[in-house]
Parts: sequence; C-alpha cells; structure tokens
Amino acid sequence: MKQKTFEWSLERGDLLPLLMMLPTLLVIIFIMVVPLAYGIFLSFFTLGFGGKTTVDSFVGLANYSQFFNDPVALKVTLNTMLFSFGAIAGDLLLGTLISLLLINLKSFTSSIIRPIVTMPLLVSPVVVGLIWRYIYDPKGILYWFLGKFGIGIQQFPGVTSASTALLSTIIAHWWQVTPFVIIVLTAGLLSIPVEYYEASKIDGAGPWRTFFQITLPQLTSVYVVILLVSGVDTIKIFDIIYSLTGGGPNNSSLSLSIYAYSQAFEQSNLSYSIAISVLTMILTFCIFGIPFIRHNLGKGNR
Repeated sequence: MKQKTFEWSLERGDLLPLLMMLPTLLVIIFIMVVPLAYGIFLSFFTLGFGGKTTVDSFVGLANYSQFFNDPVALKVTLNTMLFSFGAIAGDLLLGTLISLLLINLKSFTSSIIRPIVTMPLLVSPVVVGLIWRYIYDPKGILYWFLGKFGIGIQQFPGVTSASTALLSTIIAHWWQVTPFVIIVLTAGLLSIPVEYYEASKIDGAGPWRTFFQITLPQLTSVYVVILLVSGVDTIKIFDIIYSLTGGGPNNSSLSLSIYAYSQAFEQSNLSYSIAISVLTMILTFCIFGIPFIRHNLGKGNR
C-alpha cells in the first residue's frame, strides 16, 4: 500500500520538484551550512592555526564577550557602519542622478556614454584601491586639480589623516560601485510604462513631482535590491580599504573584515576572528536582511 501511495504521488508530480532541488540543496548544505556551523562551533574555543578543539580550550561566549569589551573592535564597528551608510547614500544619489541624465539623452549619445561610465565596475577592487592611492598622492592629479581652487593637502589631507581617511575610501567606493547602480536603475527606468509620463505631462506635473509621484514609487523594489546587495557588500568591505589605506592611519579606516583578518593571520587568534565574522554576519542580517524580508512579506500580503 505504501509503495502504491509513493508511485501515485510521483505520478502527480508532488515529489518531482523536491527531487530536482535535492542536488542543489545538498551542495548548499555541504558547502555553506556545514562550514558555517563548524565556524560558529570553533568560536566557542580558544584556537590558533593548527590547534585542536579540546575541553581545555572551550571558553564558551568569551570570544564574543571580548569583542564587546575590545575598544578597537567597537571603533572598527563604527567605522564599518559609517562606511556602509556613506557608501550606499552616495551610490544611490549619484546612480540616480546619472541614470536619469543618461536616459534623457539622445539614444546615440547615451549609447556612447553609458559604456564609458560603467567601466570602473570592471576593475578589481584591489586595483581600485591602488589606483586611488596614486590619485591621493600629494603630487598626484587630485591635488593638482584641487590646487586650481586653492585647496591643498592641508585643507583635505586625504588618506594621510585620520579625519579624512574613511571619507577617502568611501569616495573610491563611489567611483567603482556607482556604475552598478546606474545599470540596475536604468533597467528599472526603462521598465516604467511611457503612458505614466504622458499622463503626468498632460496633468501639468513638473519634473520633481513626476519623479516623486511616478518614478520613485515604480523603482521602490529596485532600490530595495540595490540596498540589499550594496549593504552586504559594504558591511563586509575588505579589498578597497586594505589596498588603499590598510585600515590606517590609527585604525581610522579599519573595517570589521580587515580586523578579523588581522586577528586570524597576524595575531593567530583564529577563534576570536571567527567570532568577529559571526557578529558581522548578524549585524548585516539585522540591518539589511530583516528589512528586505519585511518588504517582501509586505508585497505578498497586498
């Protein structure tokens, strides 16, 4: 009887989706879930590279407690948050302005400018950091240009001062990631029906009213996706900052990922490094994951 029930369910196709998803689920479990669970397990021990998990090395939540009592870790968390919010705000603002400008140009002109604008996206983040290291050189092109307006290294020290190093890394991030926002927003703008704008023009709505009442509401889902992708990317930022400033000066641009790397590979404190990474993951989920889930749930209830 059980065999007949199984065959009947398979014929109906009830088990077919599960069977087709099974290989992918197994890959996700063994490549993502198992290493993540093992990493969380190791964070409850005191370990360096080559160490073994024994009863004597078990410390419970001590690594997590150390994080909240570590002044460098708290400063690094603030740096990461400031970098994330500053980077995302600039990406969205610049991406929106440039995508609106390009979509209103003639098709021939925009087809030439758009590939040029999106070229920084093709550059490796490590290379971006090296490029901007030369740009921020006191004898480089940036200070030559700023000198035309009477601005020197004293007014804007760039990566050489703790007061402006984090801002300098954010500017480098804008240069590389804004093209991604332009591409996504351009696709979103092209998907908005032209009839909406024609009706708005007939009603006598100006550019600002058209943007806030038609364009912006139609792009809400696009902005949510950009926030999620950019948010995760900026919270775990490593490569641009590491190649541009190395986290200095005086830890002023140090991020959580670089601090975790330093604890693991320079201080040989692997378990504390894993604890930092786990807390970074939780922070990312709370700031960007939960709002994304709530947005999707809200759409499903409409």
